[in-house]
Amino acid sequence: MGEWNNREDRVSAARAEYEKIMTSASPDPTAAYVETGVVGFVFGEMWRRGVLTARDRRWITLSCVGAAGAITPIETHVWAALNSGDVTYSEFDEFVLHFGTQLGWPKASVMHMHGILSAIRLAEEKGIPFEQHDFELWVDPATEESDRRHRGEKAYADAHGSPASTATTAFRGRAYLDFLYGEIWTRERYLTRRDRRIISVCSAAAVGVDEETTLHLRSALLLKELAYEEIQELVMHFAVYMGWVLGRRLDDLLVAVVEELKSADR
Repeated sequence: MGEWNNREDRVSAARAEYEKIMTSASPDPTAAYVETGVVGFVFGEMWRRGVLTARDRRWITLSCVGAAGAITPIETHVWAALNSGDVTYSEFDEFVLHFGTQLGWPKASVMHMHGILSAIRLAEEKGIPFEQHDFELWVDPATEESDRRHRGEKAYADAHGSPASTATTAFRGRAYLDFLYGEIWTRERYLTRRDRRIISVCSAAAVGVDEETTLHLRSALLLKELAYEEIQELVMHFAVYMGWVLGRRLDDLLVAVVEELKSADR
C-alpha cells in the first residue's frame, strides 16, 4: 500500500482507488463520514491492501450489503462489479442463488431486483440492449430418494473434507443435504468453491451464526481454499461493511479455528 508524504497525497490516492473500484467519480469530502470513513479508510486503505483478488472483495461486499438490505449500496456495488468486469451478470445471478440459500429468498429477491436495475442502467449507459443472460440449468432430479441423498452427502463431504452427520429431520435431509449441498454446491459453471466459501462465511457471520461460520472457516483452511492471511483480510473487509462489532466476532472465531487446527497437528 505504501506510505504517504502528506495529507494531499493520501487523499489523492484514496480518491483514485475509489474511482478504480466504483468506476465512477469520487465524492467530494463534504463530511467526516465521507472523507475519513468512505474515501479515507474504506477505499484509501482497505480496498488498496491487496492479498485478496478484486473478485473476492466483490463477493464479500455484495454478501454484506445484501445481508444489510442496503438498497443504494446494493445498486452501486452491483453496477461497479459489472462495469469493472470483475463479475459477469451470469456470475452475479449465480451469486444471488447461493446468497438466497444462506440468508433467505426475501433478501435474495431484493438483491436480484436491484441487481437487474443496475444491469439495465449499465446497458443503457453503454448504449446496448440488456439481453437475456446465460445460466446453469437446474439439476435433473434423482430417480430415487436414496440417490438424491447420496449426492447431497457426497457434496457435503467434498465441501468440508468430512462426512455429514446423519439427517434426523426434514430440514437436515431435504433442505440442507439434498438441496443446499446436492443441488447448489455442485453447481460449478459460474461460481468456484472458493467463491461459495467466501459468500457462506460472510453470510453466516453477518447474522451471528457461529456454528456455520466456524464450519466454513475450518473447511476453507483444511481444504486450502483460502490461506490464513487471506481470511484475515476477509475479516477486515467484512468489518468495513458489517461493522467492527461483528468483525471482531468473526476474527475471534477465526483465531479459535486456527488454534484448534494447530492443536490437532501436535
